[in-house]
Amino acid sequence: MSKGARVLVIDDERAIRKLLDINLTAQGFTVCLAKSGKEGLTLFNSFRPDIVILDLRLQDANGREILAQIKERASVPVIILSVKDADSDKVALLDAGADDYLTKPFSPEELVARLKVALRHSLNLKEEPIFRHDRIKLDFGLRSLEIDNEPVKITNTEFDLLKMLVQNAGKIVTQKQLLKEIWGPESTGQTHYLRIYFSQLRKKLDKYKLSNLILTEPGIGYRLNI
Repeated sequence: MSKGARVLVIDDERAIRKLLDINLTAQGFTVCLAKSGKEGLTLFNSFRPDIVILDLRLQDANGREILAQIKERASVPVIILSVKDADSDKVALLDAGADDYLTKPFSPEELVARLKVALRHSLNLKEEPIFRHDRIKLDFGLRSLEIDNEPVKITNTEFDLLKMLVQNAGKIVTQKQLLKEIWGPESTGQTHYLRIYFSQLRKKLDKYKLSNLILTEPGIGYRLNI
């Protein structure tokens, strides 16, 4: 799926643009480079990228504003690059629609790996009635989970949590997003709900040696590990 995918890089650092151009082209991607937010939005319309790599701190624009404009135009994945490493910054960007976040300096290998994951899961799984991956089958209509063709008994809340991670496979889903969706806007501060239910869900998955299916991003949220 990632072979030949179009990648738009928006970064005002020439060295970063050159580094990404070399590494992504070597991996078979079609790369388009923008040195400013304004140029990036113009190229976004003409290049029609499959994914965007966006620097948070551009000289001519606020990266969050560029992110918002991209998400208004199309539902393409966006990976943020930033020198900031605070959990609060990551949460704010993920809540605003970013699909992933890498702190500068980063390894090109890690970026390529994250990019491939984001592309692999950019299809809209929300419309699919059944999710299948390897040994797992999650039926949205029947609200059932099977592993190795064996029914797994999970609660409604556990199902809803797993479903939300599946629908955002490859992305970090923030604590706020999970709590708001499942327990309502008034519960966004009740992070202990998530610790309790994910602990229960992992215990059930551990029977099948799949406890690492759900990864915790400390202080931020959760990610489906597929």
